Amino acid sequence: MMTEAIALGFGLYAIAAGIAFLATPERGRRVMTELRDSEALSFVCGILVFFIGAVLLVAHHKIDTALETFITILSALAVLEGLVFVALGSSFMRLMNPLLSGNFIRVWGVFALVAGVVLVYLGAVGH
Repeated sequence: MMTEAIALGFGLYAIAAGIAFLATPERGRRVMTELRDSEALSFVCGILVFFIGAVLLVAHHKIDTALETFITILSALAVLEGLVFVALGSSFMRLMNPLLSGNFIRVWGVFALVAGVVLVYLGAVGH
């Protein structure tokens, strides 16, 4: 039950991000630019992402099914992302610049939207 609830949470977040990147790609670019340009913002975001990932990883460290394994990996990646943001700050976002330029933000949007729909489906049906 917890696995499915976390999958729904990740999925709804991914759907919202996907819609935002597809509907308003300039807004997505501005958000990423501000994250890149503000050391304080990237540090605080890193702390938040780290603790959210850590709590999820502690509460849900299961690898018995494919969905449990995937949620555990997502949680671990959130911990890693948070640590990278805290340690490297906006320097990390500067490395991501090529992935945020042009129409690539829309590619991220499509990927997030599809992944979100899959996660919501898996969370809803319990597989």
